[in-house]
Amino acid sequence: MSFGAKAGPPLARGPHIWETGARAARRFAAVAGLAAIAVFLWTAARRLDYPYALEWLEGNSLVEVWRLRAGLPLYSAPTVDYVPDGYPPLYFVISAGPAALLGVSYLPLRLVSSLASVGCFVALARLVQRETGDLAAGVAAAGLYAATYFAAGAWFDLARVDSLFLAFSLAGLYGARWMRRTRGAVVSGALLAAAFLTKQSALAEVVAVTAVLLCGPARRLAVIMAGTFAGVVALVTLVWGTASRGWYVFYVFQLLGQHSWERGAWAGFWIWYLFPVMGVALGAALLAAGRVTPVVGAGCLALMAEGYAGLLHAGGAVNNMLPAFAAVALLAGVAMGGPRSEWRRATAGALVLLQIAFLAATTFAPVRMVPTAADRRVGDALVAWVRGFGGRVVVFSDPGLGVAAGQPPVAHRGAVYDILRGTSAAGKASLSRSIAWAIGERRFAAIVVEQPEDLRGFPAGLARTYRRCPGTLLAGVPRQVFRPVTGPRVRPAELWLPVGGASCSAAFHRLAVELTRRAGA
Repeated sequence: MSFGAKAGPPLARGPHIWETGARAARRFAAVAGLAAIAVFLWTAARRLDYPYALEWLEGNSLVEVWRLRAGLPLYSAPTVDYVPDGYPPLYFVISAGPAALLGVSYLPLRLVSSLASVGCFVALARLVQRETGDLAAGVAAAGLYAATYFAAGAWFDLARVDSLFLAFSLAGLYGARWMRRTRGAVVSGALLAAAFLTKQSALAEVVAVTAVLLCGPARRLAVIMAGTFAGVVALVTLVWGTASRGWYVFYVFQLLGQHSWERGAWAGFWIWYLFPVMGVALGAALLAAGRVTPVVGAGCLALMAEGYAGLLHAGGAVNNMLPAFAAVALLAGVAMGGPRSEWRRATAGALVLLQIAFLAATTFAPVRMVPTAADRRVGDALVAWVRGFGGRVVVFSDPGLGVAAGQPPVAHRGAVYDILRGTSAAGKASLSRSIAWAIGERRFAAIVVEQPEDLRGFPAGLARTYRRCPGTLLAGVPRQVFRPVTGPRVRPAELWLPVGGASCSAAFHRLAVELTRRAGA
């Protein structure tokens, strides 16, 4: 016999609580991710047409597109006039297309990078959605990567190769994961070849993904994919290598291997960049263990390795972390969706949401990453001042100024340094001969440098033909104005004029007049 009311079902069951929590966490993370993507798009649009360098090596990217539009070789012996970056040609070739319509400026290059970043978001979202069947998890993963924008030096939309390389890499990974026929294998191989022909580090992904596929039922497709990749890369290498008399091979395959390793980056990859930026999301990524497919897992490991290797290379910077950030975002997205225990999905979603919130609170800086009207005015004054010399003015830390002034550009100090710290005797000899001849013949109406290091590789007798003017350019301009918003904060500082030529005081006065005129406009 029973006394009292009959016991009913529990008001809430554990599994239902976790399911509700997982769904809510994914949706909130997706909304936060969309907000991060919107902030990136707003910031990129605000600085898309800024006519001067946002990051100091953007200037050499501009020069490479200028050379393509002028019909000059992209790879040639290093000289005082030009030293290419040690990258394959695809980013510059693609950017030269819109440059034919929009003119040679930073606008077409940044437009390519911005669209490539959007492609990265789409690829991440689609990869996660197809892996898990959950669109919210895919959007959250894309948004998590977008949230690293400011922590990564606002690099996504710069006139550099990185975003296009990553877009091709993620698209190639998607293709390799879902290819089912010969055509899919060919497309995947072509996409991975495009990634390599944008930045060489894509080779790690090709090797890792191919190795995994060869161990499974898709080995025939893996062979076709790898063969397509090898064929495209070999053909491009043959054509460009022959046309450049071997200099393409030197810059793309040899130069970076001649540089030293950054020993501090062995631990710095983790303690300077990955843990501070994505430490919380790493917890979510670890929850994907056992859920991620071998191909996607191998691709993510390769992306991490590419970031690690790039940072270990002497001169490596935060841009090399973009593949690693994307890999963490992808794995975290997989952990949020799919047939997995609800507590894991809820935990992964909460961690992703927390990571996005943390990045927004600690790195959000859209105003600081957008140049001001004062930056534009100073840049415009410098361009007018350069034109006023009546001859070629070389700015080794910012050759984009010469392009803006309608003059033939000059070798970028960063690219020159790559040659000088390498081991190629032929490269160094070509560069030294060119510099010595140009200085001896007084080819330049003025030489502008940011610091004495810009003149590394110049002959010891420089002072016999050029004299350093006393004083500092832009001395009256606030220190924070007309400096790149990310990377080394360089700006023109020292002026050298031919001995017996123009007056230093007259040159400084003319610049002051240009600055005053624009400040009052």
